[in-house]
Amino acid sequence: MSAFPVVRLRRSVRLQAHLTRAAALLPCLLFCLSATGAPPAARQSDVIYGRKFGVALTMEVFTPPARNGIGVLWVVSSSGKSSREQTLQQSFEQRISPLLERGYTVFAVIHGSAPAFNVQDFVSDVRRAVRFVRARSGAFGVDGQRLGLAGSSSGGLIALMVAMNGEDGQSSSDDAVERVSAKVQAAGIFFPPTDLTNYGSASENLVDLMQKRDGRIDPSFQFHDDDPKTGERRPITTREDVLRMLREFSPVAHVSADDPPTLLIHGDRDQAVPVDQSRRLIERLNEMKVPARLVVREGKGHAYPGWESDTALIAEWFDAHLRRAR
Repeated sequence: MSAFPVVRLRRSVRLQAHLTRAAALLPCLLFCLSATGAPPAARQSDVIYGRKFGVALTMEVFTPPARNGIGVLWVVSSSGKSSREQTLQQSFEQRISPLLERGYTVFAVIHGSAPAFNVQDFVSDVRRAVRFVRARSGAFGVDGQRLGLAGSSSGGLIALMVAMNGEDGQSSSDDAVERVSAKVQAAGIFFPPTDLTNYGSASENLVDLMQKRDGRIDPSFQFHDDDPKTGERRPITTREDVLRMLREFSPVAHVSADDPPTLLIHGDRDQAVPVDQSRRLIERLNEMKVPARLVVREGKGHAYPGWESDTALIAEWFDAHLRRAR
């Protein structure tokens, strides 16, 4: 039998693979072109911002043609899952468009996902991403002292934990990135959990609510302690320690006077994350005299239709608090 049919078959398979990849990228290409025909934003994929347990941590970097010199880190997260594929969805493209249109460079941060990792890892990953962007700010064309942080739902929880509990650089670290501050200068968040110890009715914590509602605890909230000698992870099971961790990973527990200006957007009919979660955080920020605003969307539920367009409000918030920051 002639080898030519095999060669043609292989070429056909390769062609089909190229067409499949092109189809996957088409939404991104369309998104990068505005309705006015403006030049597309450049996308740099799989930028490695850290490594853990032999796994690379990556981000997607979107650079608009007319940069304003300010960076926004967007936490890519949905129910504890984070992936590059999420950034290829049209909905993600829509939510960052208002930022790109105003010249913000957007860093789509992908964290480790459940069930292999939990919220402790998620926060650590995003904190690392902030340090990385600041350390490489010159290469990215942004001002390392003017960084915003954004996210929605679980991504909002993670973003707020980093924003409300900003860490200084670790001067003794051998890693140059870890020696850089993880503090941000503004935050804009959609429908976030903020108080895991009072999530449902008064004093009902998130873990108890999950157990009652689902008969199980989401892997994202299955906490662990690290053995200081071996680094081995030991599951936390006692109620006292679980409550301790829920407090530790509640943004309301970390509010202080030096927190960044924060905007929250939330629907008042949200059944997944009650709007009271946002109200509690805003109250604490107001008590500390931190610039803060809550936009309540009346009659809207969780991830309400068209919520992505409200990123324009976050862009305006960043305009007000980052453009004049020095």
